[in-house]
Amino acid sequence: MQQKVVKNLSIFNLIAIIVAVAAPFFATQNAQAGGLGQLSIRLDRMAAGATTGGTVCARPVTVDTETLVMVTFPTGFTVNPTATNWTVTTTNIPSGTTAWPGIGTATLVAGQSVTFPSTDLTIATTYCFNFSGTTTLTNATAGIDKVGSVTTQKAGPTTIDSSQFALATITDDTIIVSATVPPNFSFALSGNTDTLGTLSASSVSSSAGKTATIITNASNGWVAWVKSASASGLTSASTGANIPFIGTAADNTVALISAGTSSYGLDVTWTDAGGLSTGVVSQAANFGQEFDGDATHVGTPSTTFQPIAAASGITAGDTVTLTERVAISALQASASDYTDTLTVIAAGRF
Repeated sequence: MQQKVVKNLSIFNLIAIIVAVAAPFFATQNAQAGGLGQLSIRLDRMAAGATTGGTVCARPVTVDTETLVMVTFPTGFTVNPTATNWTVTTTNIPSGTTAWPGIGTATLVAGQSVTFPSTDLTIATTYCFNFSGTTTLTNATAGIDKVGSVTTQKAGPTTIDSSQFALATITDDTIIVSATVPPNFSFALSGNTDTLGTLSASSVSSSAGKTATIITNASNGWVAWVKSASASGLTSASTGANIPFIGTAADNTVALISAGTSSYGLDVTWTDAGGLSTGVVSQAANFGQEFDGDATHVGTPSTTFQPIAAASGITAGDTVTLTERVAISALQASASDYTDTLTVIAAGRF
């Protein structure tokens, strides 16, 4: 009989142990509040005292039906108490994240906490939204480990998931980048001799012309000048004769040069570098207008520098071409050494 009782008690104890072990697997599981799987608060400014917006990103871990998300900013930050100022967007959120569903303008501000509407979230998905940087949040004084929190809630409101975050603010969050572009200027002549050849009383003779090329990053462009070594025009040392400049330096009017009349002058044409230049080359008054001639019209150089052309902006290769034109009478003294020396210069207008 005693053995039977002991046996019955052993069976009872075994059943009790099995029930105790298995009970948790059959008991009803209630959802418990947990920490967010991933949380970050990125402020648009980290400078102490700066007015800033920011981006909130969080990953829910608890299955439930979210209706609100509450962001509690650290002590020391100034939180605007007007809920309607806390507007949100879901554009330009971090790559690989999802726009926070149902997010909208805040519905409640209480102390350091700002509550926004939300709709149901899916676990293991990282959601983000941006809050406005206009009259919303002002950073605290400079420092580290400024702790706040983000809490998802359901109707009630009741907490679903909640985690803390930490922020830092610094005295100045900007880097001023500076650089200097040095001025540059180059000037080149295509040659240093320009032959008029054998002259004729029946026509106007023209040289082949020489070109000056100008490259500069001067924002106001450049000016080119010319002067003659002679006040008399083309002169012959062997005979003492000269072919005189036509007219006088007038700075605004080209002169007509005609076959059969001894006369000498300068025609200047120009080429703009086009798309490589920001300024326009011109021969306006005081900048070479009198040299803007043609096959029969010229300007009159002098022994002092006169402008022949100018540009109003940077260039990668504007050019001016100087062409001498000469006419002679049938009685011009014969000689093979008629000559003049022109000096051509230019400068950038920085």
